[in-house]
Amino acid sequence: MKFSPLVFSALLAVAPAAFAHSQVKPVEHKLSVGPNGNKTEMPVTVYPAKGRDLIVWLPSDNGLLPADARIAAQLANAGVEVWAADAMGARFLPVVPSSLEQIPAADIADVVRAAKAKSGKRVYLLGPGRGAVPALSAAKLLQADKVPVLRGVVLISPNLYVGTPDAGEEAKYLPVAAQTRTRLYILQPELSPWRWYLDRLSGQLKRGGSLVRIKTLPGVRDRFYYREDGPPAEQAMGKRMPQLILRALKDLKPLSSERLR
Repeated sequence: MKFSPLVFSALLAVAPAAFAHSQVKPVEHKLSVGPNGNKTEMPVTVYPAKGRDLIVWLPSDNGLLPADARIAAQLANAGVEVWAADAMGARFLPVVPSSLEQIPAADIADVVRAAKAKSGKRVYLLGPGRGAVPALSAAKLLQADKVPVLRGVVLISPNLYVGTPDAGEEAKYLPVAAQTRTRLYILQPELSPWRWYLDRLSGQLKRGGSLVRIKTLPGVRDRFYYREDGPPAEQAMGKRMPQLILRALKDLKPLSSERLR
């Protein structure tokens, strides 16, 4: 799903009052997660809310950041509970993009299961950048559960490539891109280098049986929502991230009635 700049601007023209200020107090938890024989304690910061939706928020290439905490609190204030999972810290991994590939899928799957069991809410995963790798790996693992617990996955400029392709070369994708069957919503900055591979990535995701919706974000680069030195257009779009994510959840809900292949 793509929007013209005019329609997109209209959707974001008025920020809901709920995002103006948040009094949500996060609560720190530790969950026992991971495959048998390799359990660990996962630090999870919970931003409680009274609504029916819950997001398990994964780190980006730069870990969990103050911008993530701000957005999580605003989402909670608007009724969406957020569980921010320190998946790299749980495994004592350095905060570098390659660490996100080393996170066991069972770690994230167990957080999703715990969120569902504790809250009874509709649970979604959110993976920014290379965080798409553990997000899809967990979604793949959860496919085997007899009772579905994951409603969908939101990816922000997903990096699911084996390496950065040279100009003119075909991109090579990590196997999980074509092995996951879930409902996906991609928020893709227009000025990201990954924008030009998006159609091919969408094809890979659909090969695995996923349902995919896409929203391109005009005039912004990757990491726009946590760049402190970004231009005014990126700072403005960054402030609208809660709205973008709420819209993603809203657009994922109709996909729940469509059959995954």
